[in-house]
Amino acid sequence: MNAKIGIIIVNYNGEKYTNDCIKSVLKSSYQNYLVIVVDNASTDNSVRLLEEFNNKIVIIKNNVNLGFSGANNIGIKYALENECEYVLLLNNDTEIDKNLIKNMVDASIKNNNAIISPKIYYYYEPNKIWSAGGGLNWKKGLSFHYGFNEIDRGQFDVRKEIDFATGCCILIHKSVFDKIGFLAEEYFLYFEDTDFCVRAKRAGIKIIYEPSARLWHKVSSTTGGEESLITLYYGNRNRLYFNDKFNKGNKIFWLSYFYITRLIKFLNWTMKGKIEKIKIILEAIYDYKNEKMEYKNINFS
Repeated sequence: MNAKIGIIIVNYNGEKYTNDCIKSVLKSSYQNYLVIVVDNASTDNSVRLLEEFNNKIVIIKNNVNLGFSGANNIGIKYALENECEYVLLLNNDTEIDKNLIKNMVDASIKNNNAIISPKIYYYYEPNKIWSAGGGLNWKKGLSFHYGFNEIDRGQFDVRKEIDFATGCCILIHKSVFDKIGFLAEEYFLYFEDTDFCVRAKRAGIKIIYEPSARLWHKVSSTTGGEESLITLYYGNRNRLYFNDKFNKGNKIFWLSYFYITRLIKFLNWTMKGKIEKIKIILEAIYDYKNEKMEYKNINFS
């Protein structure tokens, strides 16, 4: 087992996080890898700090922000052009266990080059699970994480097949891209990993959760938190788009659930004076209905 791994890390103003992520990668027990950092036109000090790694990493500098999917696709293509057999997409706000890469590659090989998803913990609560693999609730039109917010007591220590692997950390064999293509760039941010996993499963590719592969995630740190305007906009717009693309059979269910839960949020935010959150979701719905996808400039507030 000595396949070359292309480790792709997207950076956007990640000066607080990216270097620690790379340092954890450089301590890996698995050593046949190429670290590819794709920078999305950062304006902070992160690129200068990345350059201090010298020849230990490759830095690709985009002139504009291409989002998670666009930047990852650039990194994936670079990895494939440089003879990487596997690609590991890795969020820059993570730190990995030294055996993560080895254990993910081993699990993929044992499962006919399956896509692999690891066990992911909260960075600041290192024994609390954020994801032990993922699934899809088609009635609600949402993906979910097994073990979410649970203390790890070994209850998710069995390797199993799953329906969804988060783009936070996902190992993909090169043959998968030949079968289904790359990440869908119209999402820009959020749901592109869900889209990719659905296409993979429908093409007969297995997605496996591997509990021995572990990392720690500073959740939503690079997009300002789970209720930041950028998260609300892309999360809501892309959720509608994803379900319209893949989930037409359950439309009455997921659409009803979406609008009922939005209404509850709107009432709560109105009482708290958070009108900007209501406006951004209405904007997301408008843009979805008018097929305005891809990038939109939104503050991280």
